[in-house]
Amino acid sequence: MAEEEEYTDDIEYEDSELDAETSDGDGEDSPWGASIQVNGTAFATSLFWQPLQDPADPVPEVLETVANVMEGADLFCVRKGTSPQFGIGKSSEGHKAGMPSAAAAIAEAFHDKPSSVAVFEVEEGWWFIAVRNDLILTEEDVLYLNEDDAKRAFMSMMAVPDWGRKIAPAGWHVDGTEEVDISDVLRPSGAKLMRIDKNRKTKIRVAVMALILIVLIILYKMVMSFLEPKAIPRRMPIRPLPVQKEEVQVQQIVEVKPWEKLVVTEDFLNRCYAGVMYLKTMIVPGWSVGNIQCTKDGISTTWTMKWGHLGILKRAFQEYGTEGFDFLLSDQGTSAIVTLNVGTFEVHSDPPKYKIYEVREELMNIFQAIQQDIILMDQTFTQTTPNPNDSSKPIVRMYNRLNFKFSSDMPLAEWLPLFNQFPSLELISLDYDILNHFWKYEGQIYDSI
Repeated sequence: MAEEEEYTDDIEYEDSELDAETSDGDGEDSPWGASIQVNGTAFATSLFWQPLQDPADPVPEVLETVANVMEGADLFCVRKGTSPQFGIGKSSEGHKAGMPSAAAAIAEAFHDKPSSVAVFEVEEGWWFIAVRNDLILTEEDVLYLNEDDAKRAFMSMMAVPDWGRKIAPAGWHVDGTEEVDISDVLRPSGAKLMRIDKNRKTKIRVAVMALILIVLIILYKMVMSFLEPKAIPRRMPIRPLPVQKEEVQVQQIVEVKPWEKLVVTEDFLNRCYAGVMYLKTMIVPGWSVGNIQCTKDGISTTWTMKWGHLGILKRAFQEYGTEGFDFLLSDQGTSAIVTLNVGTFEVHSDPPKYKIYEVREELMNIFQAIQQDIILMDQTFTQTTPNPNDSSKPIVRMYNRLNFKFSSDMPLAEWLPLFNQFPSLELISLDYDILNHFWKYEGQIYDSI
């Protein structure tokens, strides 16, 4: 097999290009710029950032984002580490292959405080960058050419609490901020822009070679299975079972409270995200995927035919098929319900810590502070436990809980600290809106007794 090429092997980038004047692609009226010069190096700015599910093969995720969000983009870079991401840009707007990403370099320099918001005054304008929990926020890497635009973006982000580092020009007089010279902290990182088309060709060659190797291994195992002698089964004599005396015993009633087997929130988010991304990246010509829902029972969605025929879908599902993957066709053959088993979630047992009214006040306070809508609803839950000693007298208990629903386009990890504040919180469902690219959360929090 040919040795896999590195992302930057096909990049041709002359040092003279780094000294060229930064272009924003839209003329003098454009509100943002594409690059900045720091210590003699041109850094790419104003990239569109997204979380990366598979750092080993980022091309499918990059191509999907280009097709759905940023048509015409021809450059991307990969930021590896604890929270892998990719950023995409356009050469038509001034980005160039080989440019290191300024946002990735700052995130690496500020790794000691993974939540940082900053505005650096540079020769080209005012560069705004926001990193939250070691993730560069999707559209918060912008080189503003107008100071008022940069200041508005910074003050809007200041409304979000718990920033570990806040940087702004001293002339803005913003309390709690510091002014930092960008030339003291910005150094080129490994995240450099590369061309999408060349990287894709390299990956296709590697994938073809890998497929050939897999076929050869399967053929080898099939041949060896025919040649291997079969073992003769041994029959053991049947022995009679010992006679046991029946004893009437009073069984103890085991009553499990609803919060004693709650799904671990982080495990639920991670498994749901991985499954949703798997279904989202499936490509079936002539068929479109609908919204994707994840619950404790697994992941489900619906595929609908736009053109073509049923055979295309069946062949695609056979190629994408993996353990836990299944589908059910409609009677007309124009749609299919697809399910994906994500395995057994981890569970934990933590008694409720707050009363319902305390939970309601805390959630309303948090969501009002970040200007985020949330729906809250009181519920009563009745649990019936069978009585092993008398089936006619089951144990009935009533519990109170608060149901919540909200939608957000922020990364899932952004909400994990909030969920972990409530020990008896359980996520019921996590839906992904395939058209608008945001998540719908629904969960419940039990009342303390």
